[in-house]
Amino acid sequence: MWNMIGSTCYSASSFLYLLIVTRLCGVELAGFFSLSYATAQLLLQVGRYGMRTFQATDLDHKYLFSEYKVSRVFSCAAMMLFGVIFSAYSFSGEYIAISIFVIMMKMIDAVEDVFHGNLQQNYHVELMGKMLAVRNVYSAVFFTLLLYFTRNLYLTCGATAITSLMLCLLVNSWAVQHISSRQPKRSFQFSHVLELLKMCTPLFAGTFLSLLLYNVPKYAMSNVMTDEYQAYYSILFMPSFVITLMCEFVFKPMITTIAGLWWDNDLKKFVLYVARIIGIIFLCCGGIVIAGHLLGRTLLELIYGVDLSPYKLHFIVLLIGGGIGAEVYMIYNILIAIRKGGCILPVYALTALITILPAKAMVQKLGIMGASLNYLLSCSVLFIMFFAILIWVILKKKKALSH
Repeated sequence: MWNMIGSTCYSASSFLYLLIVTRLCGVELAGFFSLSYATAQLLLQVGRYGMRTFQATDLDHKYLFSEYKVSRVFSCAAMMLFGVIFSAYSFSGEYIAISIFVIMMKMIDAVEDVFHGNLQQNYHVELMGKMLAVRNVYSAVFFTLLLYFTRNLYLTCGATAITSLMLCLLVNSWAVQHISSRQPKRSFQFSHVLELLKMCTPLFAGTFLSLLLYNVPKYAMSNVMTDEYQAYYSILFMPSFVITLMCEFVFKPMITTIAGLWWDNDLKKFVLYVARIIGIIFLCCGGIVIAGHLLGRTLLELIYGVDLSPYKLHFIVLLIGGGIGAEVYMIYNILIAIRKGGCILPVYALTALITILPAKAMVQKLGIMGASLNYLLSCSVLFIMFFAILIWVILKKKKALSH
């Protein structure tokens, strides 16, 4: 329950930021903010470095928590370095600073992630949910109030990033210190930090490519359409993004249990567990698509204060893509948990070849619908390949256990 509360706060805060900027700063600046936020979400994968699932399923506690933390310092530093370079190259004036601070706001998620990985590894998901709720409620309320009174996006993003980072370190350090954690009886070894980074590089590359694929439509639009259309697409896309976030945080705590079933060779229970999760996601997403068709677009119009009447079908396409994307993320994490992550990078690379090349032409020809269809194509191709790999791995394990 606490994990779901924390997950809801996390997902709602992402939804709220774009809403507040659209309402208080206008559609054009909201379009720039949404592009910066999409870039920050992409660079977040550098900060996390694909290590969360690996850490949470380190059931033998091979690595010290301090080794995970130091590895995260390196990955977060790399995230900010790439963010500064991208912002300086892509924008000018105050927009550079806004972009950097938005990236810093997302970097906090990467810092928080290493603490939550430790809590999950030690079966304290309830603490993880509480810390997630506290930090995200603070960030959302602080951002909203400061932007309302100042109407200054530069100041608001900067102040939110700095104060949220301080709060994140304070509450999560306290939480980790108040749990009984199994640690190897040895001293810190820097060689283990390098080992962690090396082992998680393919996982990082896969997650980075996944977010790149999902953001390809936005970058294609930025080349051929105005910031106003970028904002419309981001508003329509937001519920799909939130579907994936909710599924990620609600079901991610189960990954530790799934890994335990796999390594205990309890294949029947493993299959039932995985099938139940996949089925629940499909049912939930089916309900969301129906609700979106009946009410979703109207609610978005009321919330954001923009006319979305020309984009009814676009919205449904994006919702379906979001549901399939949630399944992709779940299967992806299962493959990492059972240490079959070697397939991830080739799958994303092949999907990139299939979907990135036609993206610009699809947007030029069909506009926002072209961007929506490109997103749906990416999610569908990834799901087909990952699901086929999971079935193959299960059958192979079944054959091995029968001998």
